[in-house]
Amino acid sequence: MATVLADVEAAVTSCPAESPLPLTAEIGVNRALHAIHPVESVKAATALFEVALPTVVNELRRTGYGDTELIKASTALHRSIMSRIAQGSVSYASYLLKKVTSSHEDERHRIARELHDRVAHAVGNALQHLELHDAYLANDPARAQAKLKLSQDVLHDAFDVIRHLATELRTSAVLAGGLQVALSDYLDAHAPFGVLHHVTVEGDVLRLPSEVVEELYLVLREAARNALLHAAPQRVGIEISVGGNQVRASVGDDGCGFDLAQLDGSTGGIGLESMRERVELLGGTFIAASSIGEGTTVTVTLPWLDAA
Repeated sequence: MATVLADVEAAVTSCPAESPLPLTAEIGVNRALHAIHPVESVKAATALFEVALPTVVNELRRTGYGDTELIKASTALHRSIMSRIAQGSVSYASYLLKKVTSSHEDERHRIARELHDRVAHAVGNALQHLELHDAYLANDPARAQAKLKLSQDVLHDAFDVIRHLATELRTSAVLAGGLQVALSDYLDAHAPFGVLHHVTVEGDVLRLPSEVVEELYLVLREAARNALLHAAPQRVGIEISVGGNQVRASVGDDGCGFDLAQLDGSTGGIGLESMRERVELLGGTFIAASSIGEGTTVTVTLPWLDAA
């Protein structure tokens, strides 16, 4: 507020202001971190102007300034406040853009891990079996045939992984089949044999904006992926509920669980942080609860505006 009044004083006295906008960019980032929309900043700016203007006008009149100075002061007050709002909005948008870029990089890294850990490993195994086939072919045809069969099975598995990754990379895959279908397909494709899994939906998911659906899918899929890869569960369930102007979703498993306090980047901390950032970018909340031996539950709540 002091710098705003300094701008007003400079406009009335024709003296340059001392320092321009030192904290505005930081404020914009801070508001993005706390999911405070720029609309709220505009409301605050309007309230500030309405409160400050009468005080400025009364003070100028008390010290003998005329209408010309009052107009200059009013204009300067409005311009000073709104310029700070504009700069704060730019830093707000820049911060969110960086976070979106980071989320996309995380997704590319995930795909790269899948290709390296599953596809490349499978192809390597297949090549090894083919080499053994050649080695056994002359002296042990039956064993050579078994190695050939193993290499075929491994390559079929690798092909399935590639097909699933290609499906995930296609745009609008979630919107085309719906959120429930996309998540069910993911569990069907990735859940090990014997692991029970389900996706239940309450409310009208079709009312959700596309950006909410896409981000929610990515977060829930990542939570399900973590459960299937690291928790050794017997059951994995995804539940989604749409009501009012929010959607609440959870991914729960009965696996080995973990100690949240001991998490670091090598044990899944990066994945949780990425999911949290995706949710908070949309103004939602993200909660992970887990205990060793008692499974894990990830809960997401996202607000949204009904266009209707």
